Amino acid sequence: MRRISVFSGLVSLLAVTSGAFAADLPPQAPPARAPAVVMQERFTWTGFYIGGHAGYAWSTVKGHGTVASGSADLDGWLAGGQIGFNWQAGDWVFGLQGDYSYADIRETLTGAAVLGAGSSVTVKQDYVATATGRIGYAFDRVLVYGKGGVAFTRDKWNAANATGGTGTGNFSRTGWVAGAGIEWAFAGNWSVFAEYNYLSFGNKNETLVAAGTFPVVPAASVSSTINLVKTGINYRF
Repeated sequence: MRRISVFSGLVSLLAVTSGAFAADLPPQAPPARAPAVVMQERFTWTGFYIGGHAGYAWSTVKGHGTVASGSADLDGWLAGGQIGFNWQAGDWVFGLQGDYSYADIRETLTGAAVLGAGSSVTVKQDYVATATGRIGYAFDRVLVYGKGGVAFTRDKWNAANATGGTGTGNFSRTGWVAGAGIEWAFAGNWSVFAEYNYLSFGNKNETLVAAGTFPVVPAASVSSTINLVKTGINYRF
């Protein structure tokens, strides 16, 4: 009996001691929650944009007349602006764009056979404009695209002979354009791009207006092609 009483007393003492010790322990903090998952909004190319560009062009002008035929290779700088709209469906991007470039694409020929020694002929294309549709594929903030549509330019002729006569003419041209490019949205609403365009203008009769001793030259059928590269920047709304 005495052993049982002693054992019971020890059990009671351990229980009281354990309770007191547990009461002295600091309260345990609740388990930490897993951090919330933040879903990043997907980048989109949809919306209007406006921007500017600069580039360089190479042009070939060919004339076929009853008196003489020939060609001239022009080159020069261009700069201007563009405005457009993109619509993105999945990774595909569709758009419309219009652009206008002031251009100084020119060549001067001297001693032209049809005008005689001491003569010169300057042909210049002083602007390039296009209205195009675009289709591209987006790799998040990088867009690879192709484009095609209508192109416009103007041929300006200034000729002079050795005796002071002059011949001039301005001829607006309409043709087609095809091109391709790549664009990168690098910060906020800003993006930069680089592209190549090929423009073709079919035959058109062009006749110079003669003054002074400049000979009256029959109309020539003139065609031209333009290759141009340009880079620029856009701001998307």
